[in-house]
Amino acid sequence: MDLSLLIIAGLGLVAIVVGNLFKRFVPEIVVFLALGVAIGPEGLNLINDTNLASLELLTQVALGAVIFLIGDRLRIDDLREQRFRLVPMNLGQLVLTGVAVFFAVQLAGASSSTALLLALIATETGVLTVSATVREERSTGPTTNLLLSSVGVTNVATAVLFGFSLPFILATSGEATPQQTALVFGELIVLSTIIGFAGGWVLKTFSRSIESSGELLLFLIVILTAIVGAALAVEGSVVISTLIAGLYVANSAPWLADRLFATVRTLEAPIYLIFFVVAGAGIHLEELAQVGIIGVAYAGARAAGKIAGATLGGLVGRNAGEGFRLGMSLLPHAGMAIALVALVVEQAPELGPTVSGVVLGSIVVFELGGPIFVRRAIRASGEAGRADDTRAGVEVIPEVLSHRSFNRVLVPMGSIDVVLPRLPFLLDLVGTMRASLIAVHISRPGAVEEGTEPEVLGLVEEVARERNIEVTKVHKVSESVAQSLVAAVRDHEAQLVVMGEPARTSLLEPSRWGMISQRVVRDVDVPVLVYPVDPSNPEKVPSVYLRRTGGDRTGERRGDQPDANV
Repeated sequence: MDLSLLIIAGLGLVAIVVGNLFKRFVPEIVVFLALGVAIGPEGLNLINDTNLASLELLTQVALGAVIFLIGDRLRIDDLREQRFRLVPMNLGQLVLTGVAVFFAVQLAGASSSTALLLALIATETGVLTVSATVREERSTGPTTNLLLSSVGVTNVATAVLFGFSLPFILATSGEATPQQTALVFGELIVLSTIIGFAGGWVLKTFSRSIESSGELLLFLIVILTAIVGAALAVEGSVVISTLIAGLYVANSAPWLADRLFATVRTLEAPIYLIFFVVAGAGIHLEELAQVGIIGVAYAGARAAGKIAGATLGGLVGRNAGEGFRLGMSLLPHAGMAIALVALVVEQAPELGPTVSGVVLGSIVVFELGGPIFVRRAIRASGEAGRADDTRAGVEVIPEVLSHRSFNRVLVPMGSIDVVLPRLPFLLDLVGTMRASLIAVHISRPGAVEEGTEPEVLGLVEEVARERNIEVTKVHKVSESVAQSLVAAVRDHEAQLVVMGEPARTSLLEPSRWGMISQRVVRDVDVPVLVYPVDPSNPEKVPSVYLRRTGGDRTGERRGDQPDANV
Protein backbone atom coordinates (compact mmCIF):
# COMPACT_ATOMS: atom_id res chain seq x y z
CA MET A 1 0.00 0.00 0.00
CA ASP A 2 1.39 3.40 -1.05
CA LEU A 3 1.00 5.77 1.88
CA SER A 4 3.03 8.62 0.35
CA LEU A 5 0.21 11.17 0.18
CA LEU A 6 -1.06 10.35 3.67
CA ILE A 7 2.47 10.73 5.01
CA ILE A 8 2.89 14.04 3.18
CA ALA A 9 -0.44 15.28 4.55
CA GLY A 10 0.37 14.34 8.15
CA LEU A 11 3.90 15.62 8.06
CA GLY A 12 2.74 18.73 6.20
CA LEU A 13 0.74 19.65 9.28
CA VAL A 14 3.83 19.08 11.40
CA ALA A 15 5.86 21.20 8.96
CA ILE A 16 3.41 24.10 9.25
CA VAL A 17 3.49 24.03 13.04
CA VAL A 18 7.26 23.65 13.26
CA GLY A 19 7.79 26.22 10.53
CA ASN A 20 5.75 28.81 12.42
CA LEU A 21 7.71 28.08 15.58
CA PHE A 22 11.14 28.42 13.99
CA LYS A 23 10.60 30.90 11.15
CA ARG A 24 11.87 33.65 13.41
CA PHE A 25 15.29 32.02 13.21
CA VAL A 26 15.33 30.36 9.76
CA PRO A 27 13.11 30.61 6.66
CA GLU A 28 10.13 28.28 6.66
CA ILE A 29 11.25 26.40 3.56
CA VAL A 30 14.47 25.38 5.31
CA VAL A 31 12.23 23.69 7.91
CA PHE A 32 10.32 21.98 5.08
CA LEU A 33 13.56 20.74 3.52
CA ALA A 34 14.95 19.55 6.85
CA LEU A 35 11.70 17.73 7.60
CA GLY A 36 11.87 16.09 4.17
CA VAL A 37 15.42 14.88 4.91
CA ALA A 38 14.24 13.54 8.28
CA ILE A 39 11.43 11.47 6.77
CA GLY A 40 13.30 10.44 3.63
CA PRO A 41 15.73 7.59 2.94
CA GLU A 42 18.41 9.46 4.90
CA GLY A 43 16.25 9.57 8.01
CA LEU A 44 13.18 7.62 9.14
CA ASN A 45 12.61 6.26 5.62
CA LEU A 46 8.89 7.05 5.79
CA ILE A 47 9.23 8.15 2.17
CA ASN A 48 11.57 5.94 0.15
CA ASP A 49 12.73 6.05 -3.45
CA THR A 50 9.62 4.18 -4.59
CA ASN A 51 7.32 6.71 -2.90
CA LEU A 52 9.32 9.58 -4.38
CA ALA A 53 8.90 8.16 -7.86
CA SER A 54 5.13 8.05 -7.40
CA LEU A 55 5.15 11.70 -6.29
CA GLU A 56 7.32 12.89 -9.18
CA LEU A 57 4.39 13.82 -11.42
CA LEU A 58 2.84 15.88 -8.60
CA THR A 59 6.06 17.79 -8.03
CA GLN A 60 6.46 18.34 -11.80
CA VAL A 61 3.04 20.00 -11.95
CA ALA A 62 3.90 22.07 -8.86
CA LEU A 63 7.16 23.16 -10.49
CA GLY A 64 5.33 23.99 -13.72
CA ALA A 65 2.79 26.16 -11.88
CA VAL A 66 5.49 28.26 -10.23
CA ILE A 67 7.56 28.52 -13.43
CA PHE A 68 4.35 29.73 -15.14
CA LEU A 69 4.22 32.55 -12.57
CA ILE A 70 7.63 33.80 -13.72
CA GLY A 71 5.83 35.24 -16.74
CA ASP A 72 4.24 37.82 -14.46
CA ARG A 73 7.73 39.20 -13.79
CA LEU A 74 8.74 39.20 -17.44
CA ARG A 75 6.29 41.69 -18.89
CA ILE A 76 8.06 43.68 -21.54
CA ASP A 77 6.96 47.06 -20.17
CA ASP A 78 8.20 46.21 -16.67
CA LEU A 79 11.52 44.94 -17.98
CA ARG A 80 11.94 48.07 -20.07
CA GLU A 81 11.42 50.28 -17.04
CA GLN A 82 13.96 48.28 -15.00
CA ARG A 83 16.48 47.77 -17.79
CA PHE A 84 19.15 50.14 -16.45
CA ARG A 85 19.31 48.11 -13.22
CA LEU A 86 18.24 44.73 -14.53
CA VAL A 87 20.57 44.35 -17.52
CA PRO A 88 24.00 45.17 -16.03
CA MET A 89 23.46 43.23 -12.78
CA ASN A 90 22.15 40.11 -14.47
CA LEU A 91 24.56 40.23 -17.37
CA GLY A 92 27.35 40.49 -14.81
CA GLN A 93 26.19 37.60 -12.62
CA LEU A 94 25.38 35.31 -15.55
CA VAL A 95 28.67 35.86 -17.36
CA LEU A 96 30.90 35.85 -14.28
CA THR A 97 29.19 32.77 -12.81
CA GLY A 98 29.58 30.80 -16.03
CA VAL A 99 33.19 31.85 -16.58
CA ALA A 100 34.22 31.32 -12.95
CA VAL A 101 32.67 27.85 -12.75
CA PHE A 102 34.10 26.78 -16.12
CA PHE A 103 37.70 27.58 -15.21
CA ALA A 104 37.40 26.53 -11.55
CA VAL A 105 36.14 23.02 -12.27
CA GLN A 106 38.63 22.60 -15.11
CA LEU A 107 41.46 23.44 -12.72
CA ALA A 108 39.94 20.89 -10.33
CA GLY A 109 40.22 18.16 -12.98
CA ALA A 110 36.96 18.21 -14.99
CA SER A 111 36.98 17.77 -18.77
CA SER A 112 36.09 20.69 -21.05
CA SER A 113 32.67 19.22 -21.90
CA THR A 114 31.87 18.58 -18.23
CA ALA A 115 33.08 22.04 -17.27
CA LEU A 116 30.89 23.68 -19.92
CA LEU A 117 27.79 21.77 -18.79
CA LEU A 118 28.46 22.69 -15.16
CA ALA A 119 29.01 26.34 -16.12
CA LEU A 120 25.64 26.47 -17.90
CA ILE A 121 23.75 24.78 -15.05
CA ALA A 122 25.46 26.98 -12.42
CA THR A 123 23.79 30.12 -13.80
CA GLU A 124 20.36 28.83 -12.72
CA THR A 125 18.63 30.24 -9.64
CA GLY A 126 16.02 28.30 -7.65
CA VAL A 127 12.83 30.21 -8.46
CA LEU A 128 10.72 28.29 -5.95
CA THR A 129 13.13 29.03 -3.12
CA VAL A 130 13.32 32.76 -3.88
CA SER A 131 9.55 33.09 -4.42
CA ALA A 132 8.76 31.22 -1.22
CA THR A 133 11.14 33.38 0.83
CA VAL A 134 9.74 36.61 -0.64
CA ARG A 135 6.25 35.42 0.14
CA GLU A 136 7.19 34.44 3.68
CA GLU A 137 8.84 37.82 4.27
CA ARG A 138 5.78 39.58 2.78
CA SER A 139 8.17 41.75 0.83
CA THR A 140 7.22 44.28 -1.83
CA GLY A 141 8.96 47.25 -3.42
CA PRO A 142 11.53 48.16 -6.12
CA THR A 143 14.25 45.83 -4.80
CA THR A 144 11.82 42.91 -4.51
CA ASN A 145 10.55 43.56 -8.04
CA LEU A 146 14.15 43.65 -9.28
CA LEU A 147 14.88 40.35 -7.53
CA LEU A 148 11.85 38.53 -8.93
CA SER A 149 12.45 39.90 -12.43
CA SER A 150 16.10 38.87 -12.15
CA VAL A 151 15.12 35.32 -11.21
CA GLY A 152 12.90 35.18 -14.28
CA VAL A 153 15.53 36.62 -16.61
CA THR A 154 18.20 34.32 -15.15
CA ASN A 155 16.17 31.17 -15.68
CA VAL A 156 15.10 32.18 -19.18
CA ALA A 157 18.74 32.81 -20.08
CA THR A 158 19.81 29.49 -18.52
CA ALA A 159 17.10 27.51 -20.32
CA VAL A 160 17.87 29.11 -23.69
CA LEU A 161 21.66 28.80 -23.39
CA PHE A 162 21.49 25.23 -22.13
CA GLY A 163 18.93 24.19 -24.73
CA PHE A 164 21.01 25.54 -27.59
CA SER A 165 24.34 24.34 -26.20
CA LEU A 166 23.58 20.78 -25.02
CA PRO A 167 23.13 19.19 -28.47
CA PHE A 168 26.46 20.59 -29.66
CA ILE A 169 28.27 19.60 -26.45
CA LEU A 170 26.99 16.07 -26.96
CA ALA A 171 28.18 16.08 -30.56
CA THR A 172 31.66 17.42 -29.83
CA SER A 173 32.17 15.08 -26.87
CA GLY A 174 31.24 12.02 -28.91
CA GLU A 175 28.14 11.33 -26.81
CA ALA A 176 25.76 11.75 -29.74
CA THR A 177 25.61 11.51 -33.51
CA PRO A 178 24.46 14.51 -35.59
CA GLN A 179 21.03 12.89 -35.91
CA GLN A 180 20.75 12.41 -32.16
CA THR A 181 21.92 15.99 -31.64
CA ALA A 182 19.17 17.29 -33.90
CA LEU A 183 16.62 15.13 -32.07
CA VAL A 184 17.67 16.45 -28.66
CA PHE A 185 17.52 20.03 -29.93
CA GLY A 186 14.07 19.46 -31.41
CA GLU A 187 12.68 17.92 -28.23
CA LEU A 188 14.27 20.36 -25.83
CA ILE A 189 13.73 23.63 -27.67
CA VAL A 190 11.34 23.33 -30.61
CA LEU A 191 8.71 20.96 -29.23
CA SER A 192 8.85 22.48 -25.72
CA THR A 193 8.35 25.96 -27.19
CA ILE A 194 5.44 24.84 -29.38
CA ILE A 195 3.76 23.18 -26.39
CA GLY A 196 4.22 26.36 -24.33
CA PHE A 197 2.74 28.62 -27.01
CA ALA A 198 -0.17 26.22 -27.56
CA GLY A 199 -0.94 26.06 -23.84
CA GLY A 200 -0.68 29.83 -23.51
CA TRP A 201 -3.01 30.32 -26.49
CA VAL A 202 -5.60 27.98 -24.96
CA LEU A 203 -5.45 29.87 -21.65
CA LYS A 204 -5.74 33.24 -23.36
CA THR A 205 -8.56 32.19 -25.70
CA PHE A 206 -10.86 30.31 -23.34
CA SER A 207 -10.17 31.80 -19.89
CA ARG A 208 -11.79 35.12 -20.75
CA SER A 209 -15.23 33.46 -20.92
CA ILE A 210 -14.95 31.92 -17.42
CA GLU A 211 -16.48 34.07 -14.70
CA SER A 212 -16.32 31.84 -11.63
CA SER A 213 -12.99 31.86 -9.80
CA GLY A 214 -13.47 28.18 -8.93
CA GLU A 215 -14.01 27.22 -12.55
CA LEU A 216 -11.02 29.33 -13.60
CA LEU A 217 -8.80 27.58 -11.05
CA LEU A 218 -9.96 24.17 -12.28
CA PHE A 219 -9.40 25.13 -15.91
CA LEU A 220 -5.95 26.52 -15.12
CA ILE A 221 -4.90 23.35 -13.27
CA VAL A 222 -6.12 21.20 -16.16
CA ILE A 223 -4.23 23.22 -18.78
CA LEU A 224 -1.01 23.45 -16.74
CA THR A 225 -1.18 19.70 -16.14
CA ALA A 226 -1.69 19.19 -19.88
CA ILE A 227 1.32 21.39 -20.67
CA VAL A 228 3.50 19.46 -18.20
CA GLY A 229 2.18 16.13 -19.49
CA ALA A 230 2.81 17.05 -23.12
CA ALA A 231 6.36 18.20 -22.33
CA LEU A 232 7.10 14.95 -20.50
CA ALA A 233 5.51 12.88 -23.28
CA VAL A 234 7.86 14.27 -25.94
CA GLU A 235 10.82 14.23 -23.53
CA GLY A 236 10.98 18.00 -23.70
CA SER A 237 11.45 20.55 -20.92
CA VAL A 238 8.66 21.26 -18.43
CA VAL A 239 10.47 24.46 -17.48
CA ILE A 240 10.65 25.82 -21.03
CA SER A 241 7.05 24.88 -21.87
CA THR A 242 5.46 26.41 -18.76
CA LEU A 243 7.75 29.45 -18.95
CA ILE A 244 6.75 30.10 -22.57
CA ALA A 245 3.07 29.76 -21.63
CA GLY A 246 3.47 32.31 -18.82
CA LEU A 247 5.39 34.72 -21.05
CA TYR A 248 2.79 34.45 -23.82
CA VAL A 249 -0.19 35.10 -21.53
CA ALA A 250 1.53 37.93 -19.64
CA ASN A 251 2.47 39.88 -22.77
CA SER A 252 -0.41 39.10 -25.12
CA ALA A 253 -3.32 39.48 -22.69
CA PRO A 254 -2.15 41.51 -19.66
CA TRP A 255 -5.63 42.07 -18.26
CA LEU A 256 -6.44 38.36 -18.32
CA ALA A 257 -2.93 37.49 -17.12
CA ASP A 258 -3.45 39.42 -13.87
CA ARG A 259 -6.43 37.21 -13.08
CA LEU A 260 -4.70 33.97 -14.09
CA PHE A 261 -1.57 34.70 -12.06
CA ALA A 262 -3.68 35.68 -9.05
CA THR A 263 -5.48 32.34 -9.35
CA VAL A 264 -2.20 30.40 -9.37
CA ARG A 265 -1.00 32.33 -6.32
CA THR A 266 -3.88 30.94 -4.28
CA LEU A 267 -2.04 27.61 -4.55
CA GLU A 268 1.42 28.91 -3.67
CA ALA A 269 1.41 27.79 -0.04
CA PRO A 270 0.49 24.13 -0.68
CA ILE A 271 2.82 24.06 -3.70
CA TYR A 272 5.78 25.15 -1.58
CA LEU A 273 4.90 22.70 1.19
CA ILE A 274 4.63 19.72 -1.16
CA PHE A 275 7.61 20.64 -3.30
CA PHE A 276 10.10 21.30 -0.52
CA VAL A 277 9.11 18.40 1.71
CA VAL A 278 9.40 16.04 -1.26
CA ALA A 279 12.62 17.75 -2.39
CA GLY A 280 14.06 17.34 1.09
CA ALA A 281 13.15 13.65 1.09
CA GLY A 282 15.01 13.30 -2.19
CA ILE A 283 18.24 14.80 -0.82
CA HIS A 284 21.01 12.25 -0.38
CA LEU A 285 23.55 13.52 2.10
CA GLU A 286 26.16 11.06 0.88
CA GLU A 287 26.29 13.09 -2.33
CA LEU A 288 28.11 15.76 -0.33
CA ALA A 289 30.92 13.33 0.35
CA GLN A 290 31.13 12.35 -3.31
CA VAL A 291 31.49 15.78 -4.88
CA GLY A 292 35.20 15.98 -4.13
CA ILE A 293 37.39 18.86 -5.20
CA ILE A 294 35.32 19.50 -8.34
CA GLY A 295 32.19 19.98 -6.24
CA VAL A 296 33.95 22.34 -3.85
CA ALA A 297 35.29 24.35 -6.79
CA TYR A 298 31.80 24.43 -8.37
CA ALA A 299 30.05 25.68 -5.22
CA GLY A 300 32.70 28.26 -4.42
CA ALA A 301 32.96 29.62 -7.97
CA ARG A 302 29.17 29.76 -8.35
CA ALA A 303 28.69 31.73 -5.13
CA ALA A 304 31.56 34.10 -5.99
CA GLY A 305 30.30 34.58 -9.54
CA LYS A 306 26.73 35.38 -8.51
CA ILE A 307 27.71 37.90 -5.83
CA ALA A 308 30.69 39.51 -7.58
CA GLY A 309 28.94 39.67 -10.97
CA ALA A 310 25.80 41.34 -9.61
CA THR A 311 27.93 43.72 -7.52
CA LEU A 312 29.98 44.76 -10.55
CA GLY A 313 26.74 45.27 -12.48
CA GLY A 314 25.47 47.39 -9.62
CA LEU A 315 28.54 49.59 -9.93
CA VAL A 316 27.42 50.50 -13.44
CA GLY A 317 24.29 52.01 -11.93
CA ARG A 318 26.27 53.39 -8.98
CA ASN A 319 24.51 51.09 -6.55
CA ALA A 320 26.95 48.34 -5.65
CA GLY A 321 25.07 47.63 -2.41
CA GLU A 322 21.90 46.72 -4.29
CA GLY A 323 23.95 44.54 -6.65
CA PHE A 324 25.57 42.75 -3.70
CA ARG A 325 22.18 42.04 -2.12
CA LEU A 326 20.84 40.81 -5.48
CA GLY A 327 23.80 38.45 -5.88
CA MET A 328 23.19 36.98 -2.41
CA SER A 329 19.51 36.51 -3.25
CA LEU A 330 20.34 34.57 -6.43
CA LEU A 331 22.31 31.85 -4.62
CA PRO A 332 19.49 29.25 -4.20
CA HIS A 333 20.02 26.40 -6.63
CA ALA A 334 17.31 23.81 -7.41
CA GLY A 335 14.20 23.30 -9.51
CA MET A 336 15.38 23.74 -13.08
CA ALA A 337 18.96 22.70 -12.17
CA ILE A 338 17.65 19.27 -11.13
CA ALA A 339 15.73 18.97 -14.40
CA LEU A 340 18.83 19.90 -16.41
CA VAL A 341 20.93 17.36 -14.51
CA ALA A 342 18.36 14.64 -15.24
CA LEU A 343 18.52 15.55 -18.93
CA VAL A 344 22.32 15.33 -18.95
CA VAL A 345 22.24 11.93 -17.22
CA GLU A 346 19.76 10.67 -19.81
CA GLN A 347 21.50 12.09 -22.88
CA ALA A 348 25.18 11.78 -21.86
CA PRO A 349 25.86 8.57 -19.86
CA GLU A 350 29.60 9.29 -19.67
CA LEU A 351 29.32 12.92 -18.56
CA GLY A 352 26.19 12.40 -16.45
CA PRO A 353 27.64 10.87 -13.27
CA THR A 354 30.16 13.67 -12.68
CA VAL A 355 27.68 16.45 -13.51
CA SER A 356 24.97 14.83 -11.38
CA GLY A 357 27.19 14.31 -8.34
CA VAL A 358 28.60 17.83 -8.40
CA VAL A 359 25.32 19.69 -8.98
CA LEU A 360 23.11 17.62 -6.69
CA GLY A 361 25.71 17.76 -3.93
CA SER A 362 25.95 21.56 -4.20
CA ILE A 363 22.14 21.84 -4.25
CA VAL A 364 22.08 20.43 -0.72
CA VAL A 365 24.28 23.32 0.39
CA PHE A 366 22.58 26.06 -1.61
CA GLU A 367 19.03 25.02 -0.77
CA LEU A 368 19.70 24.82 2.95
CA GLY A 369 21.78 28.01 3.09
CA GLY A 370 20.34 30.00 0.18
CA PRO A 371 17.03 30.99 1.83
CA ILE A 372 18.95 32.46 4.74
CA PHE A 373 20.89 34.74 2.39
CA VAL A 374 17.70 35.71 0.54
CA ARG A 375 16.04 36.62 3.83
CA ARG A 376 19.04 38.71 4.93
CA ALA A 377 19.09 40.57 1.61
CA ILE A 378 15.35 41.30 1.70
CA ARG A 379 15.49 42.58 5.26
CA ALA A 380 18.57 44.68 4.46
CA SER A 381 16.61 46.36 1.65
CA GLY A 382 13.94 47.45 4.15
CA GLU A 383 11.09 45.97 2.10
CA ALA A 384 10.21 43.02 4.33
CA GLY A 385 6.64 43.28 5.65
CA ARG A 386 5.57 46.00 3.24
CA ALA A 387 3.00 43.74 1.60
CA ASP A 388 1.02 43.87 4.84
CA ASP A 389 1.00 47.67 4.67
CA THR A 390 -0.27 47.52 1.09
CA ARG A 391 -3.06 45.11 1.97
CA ALA A 392 -4.00 47.18 4.98
CA GLY A 393 -4.30 50.25 2.78
CA VAL A 394 -6.56 48.44 0.34
CA GLU A 395 -8.87 47.21 3.06
CA VAL A 396 -9.59 50.69 4.45
CA ILE A 397 -13.09 51.79 3.38
CA PRO A 398 -13.28 55.55 2.71
CA GLU A 399 -16.10 57.64 4.12
CA VAL A 400 -18.84 57.08 1.56
CA LEU A 401 -20.53 60.40 2.25
CA SER A 402 -17.41 62.48 1.60
CA HIS A 403 -17.37 64.81 -1.40
CA ARG A 404 -14.33 65.28 -3.59
CA SER A 405 -13.87 67.71 -6.46
CA PHE A 406 -11.30 67.42 -9.23
CA ASN A 407 -9.75 70.73 -10.23
CA ARG A 408 -6.90 69.41 -12.42
CA VAL A 409 -7.55 66.53 -14.82
CA LEU A 410 -4.68 64.95 -16.72
CA VAL A 411 -5.47 63.37 -20.08
CA PRO A 412 -2.80 61.60 -22.18
CA MET A 413 -3.12 62.57 -25.85
CA GLY A 414 -1.73 59.94 -28.21
CA SER A 415 -2.24 59.67 -31.95
CA ILE A 416 -4.39 62.43 -33.38
CA ASP A 417 -6.50 59.84 -35.23
CA VAL A 418 -7.35 58.13 -31.94
CA VAL A 419 -7.86 61.31 -29.90
CA LEU A 420 -9.93 63.22 -32.45
CA PRO A 421 -13.17 61.20 -32.24
CA ARG A 422 -12.99 61.24 -28.43
CA LEU A 423 -12.11 64.87 -27.92
CA PRO A 424 -15.75 66.04 -27.40
CA PHE A 425 -16.28 63.36 -24.74
CA LEU A 426 -13.03 64.23 -22.95
CA LEU A 427 -13.68 67.98 -22.98
CA ASP A 428 -17.31 67.47 -21.91
CA LEU A 429 -16.04 65.49 -18.94
CA VAL A 430 -13.46 68.10 -17.92
CA GLY A 431 -15.82 71.00 -18.56
CA THR A 432 -18.61 69.45 -16.49
CA MET A 433 -16.26 69.28 -13.51
CA ARG A 434 -15.17 72.89 -14.17
CA ALA A 435 -11.62 71.66 -14.01
CA SER A 436 -8.46 72.64 -15.85
CA LEU A 437 -7.00 70.24 -18.42
CA ILE A 438 -3.45 68.91 -18.39
CA ALA A 439 -2.90 67.53 -21.91
CA VAL A 440 0.12 65.23 -22.06
CA HIS A 441 1.73 63.79 -25.18
CA ILE A 442 4.62 61.31 -25.00
CA SER A 443 6.74 61.04 -28.15
CA ARG A 444 9.21 58.30 -28.87
CA PRO A 445 12.83 59.42 -29.24
CA GLY A 446 13.42 60.60 -32.80
CA ALA A 447 9.71 60.81 -33.65
CA VAL A 448 9.63 64.63 -33.58
CA GLU A 449 12.25 67.31 -33.94
CA GLU A 450 13.55 68.84 -30.74
CA GLY A 451 11.52 71.88 -29.71
CA THR A 452 8.62 70.98 -32.02
CA GLU A 453 5.15 70.76 -30.49
CA PRO A 454 3.03 67.79 -31.63
CA GLU A 455 0.01 68.77 -33.70
CA VAL A 456 -2.39 67.00 -31.36
CA LEU A 457 -1.55 69.35 -28.47
CA GLY A 458 -2.27 72.42 -30.59
CA LEU A 459 -5.62 70.99 -31.66
CA VAL A 460 -6.61 70.13 -28.09
CA GLU A 461 -5.65 73.59 -26.87
CA GLU A 462 -7.67 75.33 -29.60
CA VAL A 463 -10.86 73.35 -29.01
CA ALA A 464 -10.54 73.49 -25.21
CA ARG A 465 -10.12 77.30 -25.15
CA GLU A 466 -13.26 77.64 -27.26
CA ARG A 467 -15.01 75.86 -24.42
CA ASN A 468 -13.38 78.13 -21.84
CA ILE A 469 -11.31 75.28 -20.43
CA GLU A 470 -7.88 76.19 -19.10
CA VAL A 471 -5.19 74.02 -20.72
CA THR A 472 -1.65 73.09 -19.69
CA LYS A 473 0.27 71.38 -22.48
CA VAL A 474 2.99 68.86 -21.58
CA HIS A 475 5.24 67.23 -24.16
CA LYS A 476 7.79 64.58 -23.18
CA VAL A 477 10.14 62.43 -25.22
CA SER A 478 10.60 58.99 -23.69
CA GLU A 479 10.41 55.23 -24.34
CA SER A 480 8.90 54.73 -20.87
CA VAL A 481 5.37 56.00 -21.50
CA ALA A 482 3.82 54.85 -18.23
CA GLN A 483 6.71 56.17 -16.15
CA SER A 484 6.52 59.55 -17.90
CA LEU A 485 2.78 59.79 -17.30
CA VAL A 486 3.22 58.98 -13.61
CA ALA A 487 5.88 61.71 -13.37
CA ALA A 488 3.54 64.19 -15.10
CA VAL A 489 0.75 63.39 -12.63
CA ARG A 490 3.07 64.22 -9.75
CA ASP A 491 4.79 67.22 -11.34
CA HIS A 492 1.53 68.95 -12.24
CA GLU A 493 -0.40 67.77 -9.14
CA ALA A 494 -3.18 66.21 -11.19
CA GLN A 495 -6.17 65.07 -9.15
CA LEU A 496 -7.72 62.75 -11.76
CA VAL A 497 -6.36 60.86 -14.77
CA VAL A 498 -8.58 60.02 -17.75
CA MET A 499 -6.98 57.75 -20.32
CA GLY A 500 -7.77 55.21 -22.99
CA GLU A 501 -6.64 51.61 -22.91
CA PRO A 502 -5.93 50.37 -26.42
CA ALA A 503 -6.85 46.79 -27.13
CA ARG A 504 -3.85 44.72 -28.16
CA THR A 505 -4.92 42.26 -30.85
CA SER A 506 -1.63 40.49 -31.58
CA LEU A 507 1.97 40.10 -30.44
CA LEU A 508 3.04 41.98 -33.58
CA GLU A 509 1.70 45.23 -32.16
CA PRO A 510 3.92 47.33 -29.87
CA SER A 511 4.30 45.60 -26.53
CA ARG A 512 3.19 48.68 -24.61
CA TRP A 513 -0.32 48.62 -26.14
CA GLY A 514 -2.93 47.88 -23.50
CA MET A 515 -0.53 47.83 -20.57
CA ILE A 516 0.26 51.50 -19.97
CA SER A 517 -2.96 52.19 -18.08
CA GLN A 518 -2.27 49.28 -15.73
CA ARG A 519 1.11 50.73 -14.80
CA VAL A 520 -0.41 54.18 -14.24
CA VAL A 521 -3.22 52.79 -12.07
CA ARG A 522 -0.64 50.90 -10.03
CA ASP A 523 1.83 53.74 -9.52
CA VAL A 524 -0.22 56.93 -9.02
CA ASP A 525 -2.14 57.81 -5.87
CA VAL A 526 -5.04 59.59 -7.58
CA PRO A 527 -8.14 58.11 -9.25
CA VAL A 528 -7.75 56.89 -12.84
CA LEU A 529 -10.70 56.67 -15.23
CA VAL A 530 -9.97 54.25 -18.09
CA TYR A 531 -12.05 54.01 -21.28
CA PRO A 532 -11.57 51.45 -24.09
CA VAL A 533 -9.98 52.25 -27.44
CA ASP A 534 -9.66 49.93 -30.43
CA PRO A 535 -6.48 51.06 -32.24
CA SER A 536 -7.48 49.07 -35.34
CA ASN A 537 -10.72 51.08 -35.60
CA PRO A 538 -10.23 54.45 -33.84
CA GLU A 539 -13.43 55.89 -35.33
CA LYS A 540 -15.53 53.32 -33.47
CA VAL A 541 -16.89 55.31 -30.54
CA PRO A 542 -20.39 55.60 -29.03
CA SER A 543 -22.54 58.07 -30.95
CA VAL A 544 -23.08 60.16 -27.81
CA TYR A 545 -19.45 61.23 -28.09
CA LEU A 546 -20.01 62.55 -31.62
CA ARG A 547 -22.44 65.38 -31.04
CA ARG A 548 -22.14 69.00 -32.04
CA THR A 549 -22.26 71.77 -29.42
CA GLY A 550 -22.45 75.49 -29.83
CA GLY A 551 -19.25 77.37 -30.57
CA ASP A 552 -17.28 74.46 -32.06
CA ARG A 553 -15.93 75.27 -35.51
CA THR A 554 -13.10 72.75 -35.69
CA GLY A 555 -15.17 70.18 -37.58
CA GLU A 556 -15.90 72.74 -40.32
CA ARG A 557 -12.22 73.74 -40.42
CA ARG A 558 -10.98 70.17 -40.78
CA GLY A 559 -13.72 69.09 -43.14
CA ASP A 560 -15.00 66.25 -40.96
CA GLN A 561 -18.54 64.92 -40.96
CA PRO A 562 -21.20 67.53 -40.08
CA ASP A 563 -22.19 65.77 -36.84
CA ALA A 564 -18.64 65.41 -35.53
CA ASN A 565 -17.71 67.72 -32.70
CA VAL A 566 -14.01 68.24 -33.35
